[in-house]
Amino acid sequence: MGEIGISGRLRVAALQAPLTCVASGDLPDVLARCSQEDIDLLVLPECYFGGMPPDRLAAEAVAIAPPYASLLTSLADGPPSTTVVAGFTERSGQGRLHSSAAVVRGGRLVGEISRKVFPREAAFDAGDDLPLHQHGEHAFGIVICYDCNFVEPSRLLALAGARILVCPLNNDLSVDVARRWRERSRSTSIARAVENDCWVITADVAGTAAGREGIGATRVIAPDGQVVAESDAGAASQLVVADIEVSGDSMLARWDVRRNPAVFDRWRQSWGAPEAGS
Repeated sequence: MGEIGISGRLRVAALQAPLTCVASGDLPDVLARCSQEDIDLLVLPECYFGGMPPDRLAAEAVAIAPPYASLLTSLADGPPSTTVVAGFTERSGQGRLHSSAAVVRGGRLVGEISRKVFPREAAFDAGDDLPLHQHGEHAFGIVICYDCNFVEPSRLLALAGARILVCPLNNDLSVDVARRWRERSRSTSIARAVENDCWVITADVAGTAAGREGIGATRVIAPDGQVVAESDAGAASQLVVADIEVSGDSMLARWDVRRNPAVFDRWRQSWGAPEAGS
């Protein structure tokens, strides 16, 4: 594999995993494929390591604390030029429990841990930061599952310079909810791509078990909203691979609401902020 980030082209991969999502026997094969196919960026689902905990006690049982030795050991055989975004349950240095994503390359942690900022699960505490990450010259941000439904996390990362939004998902839902949310999940990811002029890469879970169903919302979306690659929704284990061209130029500067002060003030008032200059 060549030097990291030498051009605007990247080969990316997103793993669609079974509902259990516990870094099962597919991980060595996935890492081997990354080496064979010259993958630059690999995205694993939310809580891929340990699975999605149903409650706080279960989260405590699978939580990985700094220095994240077991997680890094599991990824140690990954190609040194592949950046892996790995979802796991974290016990932070402050003892809080988070749905988190580590950025790993060559079996080593690179950059800060990203933490879900709007967790719906009672097991998790909310994160309070949105760190920017790098693969060579390419900046990317991580938006974890439910956080994709909010405009602000993705926009803040895009404003900070992200040209790729990486979204580890874990849409393990009751059957009726899964079927209602399947198209909404697809539309939401497309919206985040278009409104932020970013590539979006999602990695989800799929399959059925005991009244549960995984949406299988694993795909790669271009900044214009085109879905350039996606999984078979029912495939419980599938690696989605795409070649993408990442532009250094963003159209966000054209979409600055401050260009019209009246509209800007109305927007600020909608969330209780004072008018500009007041």
